[in-house]
Amino acid sequence: MPLPILTFKKPFMAKLKASIGINEFNLSQQGEFVNVRQQEEAAVAMSEAPVSNESVTFKIFKLSDTKKNGKYHMEGIDDVWNPEKKRMERIRLLTGYPSIWVEDKKGLEKSFVEKNRRSLIFDRRVLRIPDYDMTALEFLSLCNANLDNPNKKGTRKITFFEWNPQRTAELEREKRVAKVKAIKYASLASDEEMRKHCNYLGILFTDELGMPKSNEALRNDYELYAEAQPNKFMESAGSKEVEVAFIIKKALIDNRIDVNSKKGSAYWANDGGFICKIPSDKRPESYLVEYAMFPQDDCKAFLEQLKKLM
Repeated sequence: MPLPILTFKKPFMAKLKASIGINEFNLSQQGEFVNVRQQEEAAVAMSEAPVSNESVTFKIFKLSDTKKNGKYHMEGIDDVWNPEKKRMERIRLLTGYPSIWVEDKKGLEKSFVEKNRRSLIFDRRVLRIPDYDMTALEFLSLCNANLDNPNKKGTRKITFFEWNPQRTAELEREKRVAKVKAIKYASLASDEEMRKHCNYLGILFTDELGMPKSNEALRNDYELYAEAQPNKFMESAGSKEVEVAFIIKKALIDNRIDVNSKKGSAYWANDGGFICKIPSDKRPESYLVEYAMFPQDDCKAFLEQLKKLM
């Protein structure tokens, strides 16, 4: 039996062609929309850019997280401190709009805002912004995620900073100079000065077996502390607090001061009289050092009595 021959009526073919034509038209429209959007953004960038590319300089920003690879999209919106108006305000980046302050955009249509929202992209931790992109630079300077922003509020999981090779070199040198200065001080201090400072810094005078450290072993730990925390080391080196802390420690060890008979109070031993109240959240030894440094008459009298013990 011969196979039947299928035929299509002209109206069906017309509908098929019409359907194909509509799809092609829609795709064409979408393509045109994308092209127009790209052309608009390019036109904005070109209008803001200087005539010669040779004069363009870039500011470099880097993510603080050294383990983050790939691309990170930072949304162009934040609630920040407005230093001029002395209050918190919202900022938002919009393509082709000159102001980042939302208060200046009250008349904008929602569709315009949604269409022109802008994010900033860190590629392998690095973001490069040309000097003519003033809105992006202003936004970044005010961001709470910017570690260099003196007015940043709250905390952010992901932070960034402006990369400045010269400033970085200066900071590194300052760190090296501080470390050298601290180590030199630690190596030249007398044994007595070293022991007093070790007491103040909390460096242990005994080893892991509970045996007293020799002066050489103690100085090793003293120099290691100076190397690890040079700024903290030099803040107290040779200070009055170090001397007072050592006197109080000795007075407690020799039972000249009693902090155990009555909790929360310090007395001179052998009914020598009341010294002061000790706050519940303070260690007696630490608070007595603070108390001796206060300017009140009672505190000064306590300090003078301490000096007589030495």
